[in-house]
Amino acid sequence: MTQERFVAAAGQMTSGSDLGANLEVCRELALEASQTGARLLVLPECFAFLGEHERDKAAVAERIDIAAPGPILDAVMQMARDNDIWIVGGGMPEQVEGGDDRTYNTLVVVAPDGRLAARYRKVHLFDVDIPGKATLRESDSTAGGDEIVAVETEVGVLGLSICYDVRFPELYRELALGRGAELLLVPAAFTAHTGAAHWHTLLRARAIENQCFVIAAAQVGRHNAKRESYGHALIYDPWGELLGEREDGTGIVTADIDLARVAQVRERMPCATHVKIRS
Repeated sequence: MTQERFVAAAGQMTSGSDLGANLEVCRELALEASQTGARLLVLPECFAFLGEHERDKAAVAERIDIAAPGPILDAVMQMARDNDIWIVGGGMPEQVEGGDDRTYNTLVVVAPDGRLAARYRKVHLFDVDIPGKATLRESDSTAGGDEIVAVETEVGVLGLSICYDVRFPELYRELALGRGAELLLVPAAFTAHTGAAHWHTLLRARAIENQCFVIAAAQVGRHNAKRESYGHALIYDPWGELLGEREDGTGIVTADIDLARVAQVRERMPCATHVKIRS
C-alpha cells in the first residue's frame, strides 16, 4: 500500500578509495535520515568507492546476489533493516559476466526488510573532455546498461537514473509517461565545473517537464588530486519548487513528500495529455 505522505532524504558525502570508511559514512547518513522520520534515503553515485583512477573500482566490484551479497550490497541491506527505511544505493560497481574487465555502474533499491526491490545499470556513460576543466571516459572501465527501470514501492513509483543520465530528457519522459514514475531519483557525482554550470537547471527542468518530484543525492568536495564534485544535494517538487538543498558538507537534506501533489500539478497543467511526439 502506497504511503501518500512521507519524508524523503537525499544524502551527500565525499567518497574516497577506502570502502569501509565510505560505508561507515553511509551508515551515519541512514541513521540521521531515520531519526528525522524519513522513509526513503537516496545515497549518491559512487557511495561505496571513488578511486583516483576509473579502473580502481574493479577491485571492489561484486555480483548483485541477494543469496550471497558482497560487502557493499550487504551493507546497504543491513542499513535498510537497521533503520526500517527504503535505501537507494545510487551507484556501485557490479561485475560484468563473460570475462569483461569493466564493471556496471549499478543503482540498487532496498526495502526496509532488506529485500532487493530493483536495480538499474547506468545507461548513459560520461565520456567528456573539457580542456582545463574535466576529462573523464567512463566507458573505458564501465559497461553501459540497456534497460529503463521504474519500481513501485510503498513510497510511490520510483524512476531510476544515475548522474549523466539527467542530460537525456527522453529517459525521464519514458519513466514518467511510460512507466508511471512519481519520483525521479538522480544520485550523482557531478564534477565541480559541470555542476556549477548545469546541475540546478537540469534537475529543475526534469521536475517541471515530467511533473514529478526529483530527489538528487550528491558527491561533494575533493576526492583526490584528480576529482572534485559539486555537491548541492536537493529535492524539487513537481512544479519545480526547491523543497530543500544541502550546498556543502556531508549530511542529508530532507523534504515532506505529498504524492497527491503529482496528481494535482498534472491535473492543473495536463501536459501529458498534449504530448504529440515521443521518442
